Amino acid sequence: MISSRRRLVAAAVLLVLEAVAFALFVTESVTGAIAAVGFTCLSVWVHVVLHECGHLVVAKLLRLPVIAVRIAPFTGWRNEVAVRPATSATALPLRMVLFYLGGPMANLCAATALAVAGASTSTPLTRLALLGAALVATLLGVLNLIPGTSPRSDGRNLLRWLSTPTATRAGLRAAYYQEEISRTVRAISPPLGDPGRDGEDPRSALAAFQQRWSTGRAQSAADFIAEAERLAALARADTTDPVAAAAIGQALTVQFGLWYLYAAVVNGAPVERREVREISELAQIAFHVHPHLMSARVAMSLAHLLNHQPEQARSLLVDIRPGADPADLCGVALLLRAVAECHLGNHADADALVRAAGGYPQLTEVVAAIRAADPAPPLFAAAPMAGT
Repeated sequence: MISSRRRLVAAAVLLVLEAVAFALFVTESVTGAIAAVGFTCLSVWVHVVLHECGHLVVAKLLRLPVIAVRIAPFTGWRNEVAVRPATSATALPLRMVLFYLGGPMANLCAATALAVAGASTSTPLTRLALLGAALVATLLGVLNLIPGTSPRSDGRNLLRWLSTPTATRAGLRAAYYQEEISRTVRAISPPLGDPGRDGEDPRSALAAFQQRWSTGRAQSAADFIAEAERLAALARADTTDPVAAAAIGQALTVQFGLWYLYAAVVNGAPVERREVREISELAQIAFHVHPHLMSARVAMSLAHLLNHQPEQARSLLVDIRPGADPADLCGVALLLRAVAECHLGNHADADALVRAAGGYPQLTEVVAAIRAADPAPPLFAAAPMAGT
């Protein structure tokens, strides 16, 4: 079977040959036809660069923080301008709509200018080259406005910000929160093996899990759950090395525990008691092996918080050492202790801990939501009462 890339190359070659034939018919000159088609093909690169420059200029004008600019046509790399707007920014939906319109509008403006220039010239060769370049710009601009399946499609993102701005803002906030979780997982449980290895080796399985999910290579939520359950089974197995079991327990406790915290506070959806018990079991595996390590205490304190045991959670985090432990780990530890203080009613202490943490804006907002709630929101659903 011919690969999709080969089919694309074959279609491109055929399109170029057809364009040369058409140009030859118009100009009646082989040299002129090749020159006109060559100019049109070269304009593809120019229009791709112009498209990304349109996004970049709008981002700068609207003061959207730019975190990456990648422009590499014909190399196989994705061309993009990535921004990282604050989820609480003023008029964010309008600013994001204008940002995603910036690239296509730059192409359409260029197409208009080229068409006007082509129509005003009397030389057939020049007219053909300019109108061909205008056609390329128009196609690039229009195709980018059509909603595609890719999450980076301009048209798709435009439609999301126009039709469901509240949900899109919430999704952006959740994505940032997942990035903070990934940072914490990397700090709390460094990879123990080679992610390229296959089989039931706990170390390589954990390394593969961390690599896949930290880079966003997730197939679906079901795949995520299935792989996590496989890792949890390895952590519980008697044949698993205790150090590897502890690393797995820490990673899964943080990954799922922080999401349970977010779901309960932000989404108002406390987790089931069964899931809290699973988190507690995994945290206990890690804490049993390394009771004095900050990483194990962070995992165990998170389990205590989900179990509505703020006193026990605070007792594990009273001696946080910002200079001795990794900064990311200390930041999360300070914020988890702030959650415990909020549940205990010590709001002044919680505020001081939040100020000392820094670097975790989404988790900080979760703590602020708990701080503002009266009473503090439940973190797990109450067990159903038996009928009498």
